[in-house]
Amino acid sequence: MKTKYIIQCVFGLFVLILNNGCATHALWHNDNLEAWNEPASNVNLHVFRATPQNDLLVVYDEYSERSGATHTRAYWLNENQKTVGKGGAPHFVGTNSIFNLAAIPVLLETTQTVDLPPPPYALLQTNQQSFTFFSESGQSGPHDLPVYNDQKGKMEKFALTPLATAADITIVGGVFGYFFLEGVASSGASYSWKP
Repeated sequence: MKTKYIIQCVFGLFVLILNNGCATHALWHNDNLEAWNEPASNVNLHVFRATPQNDLLVVYDEYSERSGATHTRAYWLNENQKTVGKGGAPHFVGTNSIFNLAAIPVLLETTQTVDLPPPPYALLQTNQQSFTFFSESGQSGPHDLPVYNDQKGKMEKFALTPLATAADITIVGGVFGYFFLEGVASSGASYSWKP
């Protein structure tokens, strides 16, 4: 009888550990707390050239899924290209960085783009998610505008983890308590409780 009880306890523990429904697992594998920042539907792209740094300042409107708001953002293209390419947030700078920089014309790409000015200029793709820069020495791009997770969902998950862990411990304790009481009841033993 004791062997059957031990087997049931071990089986119950494995079910709880391997079950995808545990609270902590569900919390960390749930994307409902995640939110993304991406270019707004009307991106309002502006590009400025910084000759000494040999870099471009990209200014655009960004939409936040979390707040539902649109904000103007600015970042240095070359400095942040690897980060943006990996889906990370660039190092944003203030939009006041545009002072003393040369504005580059930004044109919207169409199926029949004609009458293009002489370089330099930027050509914004029709989906307004990326652009190509044309300079006197050639073209670079397309350069995707930043799309990244705002990382606030991870902070919320860390904050909720103690509660989820407490729920998991309560469930495990309940299962062990059930098997213990079942073992006591099936053994025929009598126990009394005295406070």
